[in-house]
Amino acid sequence: MSGRTARAARVAAEGFTVAACQASEGCGGADESVLEPLRAAARQSNFGMLISTACLGRHLYCPHHEGNSVPRAGVRVVVQPCSRDRTPLGPALTFGPLTAAAHAEALAAWLADGLPQGRRPPRHLLAVHPSAHQPRRP
Repeated sequence: MSGRTARAARVAAEGFTVAACQASEGCGGADESVLEPLRAAARQSNFGMLISTACLGRHLYCPHHEGNSVPRAGVRVVVQPCSRDRTPLGPALTFGPLTAAAHAEALAAWLADGLPQGRRPPRHLLAVHPSAHQPRRP
């Protein structure tokens, strides 16, 4: 890790970028009630940003990418915590599928309150759940 990256990692996240899939052939069939809480969180944050994007399947696992026959299950989003000057802080996190407004509201609440406080994101919304098994150390 470079010196600048190490310094940035010690700074609390003041902002975020949320990329929400809007691909018509994939997640893009989302109900507006699912996206509105994320829009509101971005508007209320001094350094929050919501981006609508094409399919993220080239960069992340997406069951809808390249003709997979999985029915649309909701919106998939990527959140990148960042500093005031938009320097990324830590890894990007993937969430979804967000299938109900309550899912997006829980994510929006974490963006507004939990992210700046260094709290963990809502586990049930993560696209890939971290393993509960920790390898033993010798």
